[in-house]
Amino acid sequence: MDLGLLLAAIATVLLGIAVINIKSTTLFAPWCWLVVTIWGIALAHTLNNEILGSSGSGDAFTSSRQKYWIEAIQFGAHALVFCPFMSLLGAQRPQNKVWEFIVFSLWLILILPALETVLLSPGQLADTQGIRAWFMLVLIAVSAINVILSRFWISGILIGISQFLLVNPHLPNWSHLHYSHNMEAGLSLAIASFLVAFLQPKPDRSGIREEDLVWLDYRDMFGGMWALRIKERINQSATMYDWDLRLTWTGFVTADGSKLPEELPARTQEILHQHFYNLMRKFVPRDWINTRLNKSKSKLTDVSDPTVLNP
Repeated sequence: MDLGLLLAAIATVLLGIAVINIKSTTLFAPWCWLVVTIWGIALAHTLNNEILGSSGSGDAFTSSRQKYWIEAIQFGAHALVFCPFMSLLGAQRPQNKVWEFIVFSLWLILILPALETVLLSPGQLADTQGIRAWFMLVLIAVSAINVILSRFWISGILIGISQFLLVNPHLPNWSHLHYSHNMEAGLSLAIASFLVAFLQPKPDRSGIREEDLVWLDYRDMFGGMWALRIKERINQSATMYDWDLRLTWTGFVTADGSKLPEELPARTQEILHQHFYNLMRKFVPRDWINTRLNKSKSKLTDVSDPTVLNP
């Protein structure tokens, strides 16, 4: 069995286990992109091996044309590595479904050099240098940082290196590794990042406040980019409306930075329901939040969870 297909199968099994926890959230679309990416890369390289194995009897011109087609297909498959992260950036209801068309459009823009070469200048190598190569490098850094900011920082580093290896030939010239097994190494590191995420022990959060548990689990699930955005939104509203509440990276505090009282005032509880939990509902279902709320009066109901989600 081809090594690329074997690695893709292993990764799919791991992702299949993870989908149980995210299928009801807006992370399902990034999960789908991740599966497509892994199999796209594996199948593109399998196609390369099969064609190279059968090209010995063909003429040199045909073999050359096949080579450029294969390189274009592989470039398109490798460019998919940016789609899961781009999909994550739009993982907010209600626009999350429309956002996937933007993700697909970005992918088309990234592979435009390969399309131009195949359609307009067949037989030539695609020019992927210039601003496009630097843009890919920036996407790698940002997508890795997004995971590093959560508790899965080791997985974030592995994902960044994996992406770097998978698209290395199309990055700026100074970063080229000239390594013949980039695909196998990249997929292996991706699998390693999944394994680390699964095996990494979950911190003991039994003693923290229930609203902090919702926040920390959300932060770890969606990464640093969305966590920073939610934190900014809550604190902007808190300043504007003079709430005695602020959201920090590790949880909620009062406006002066001290710990919240054990029993929250009715006004603070109302703020959490109307603003923080409604923001959460743009990403996760009500049941996801309720499983983290121990007090019955804190749990979301049809009354406290309106259909229209206001920021």
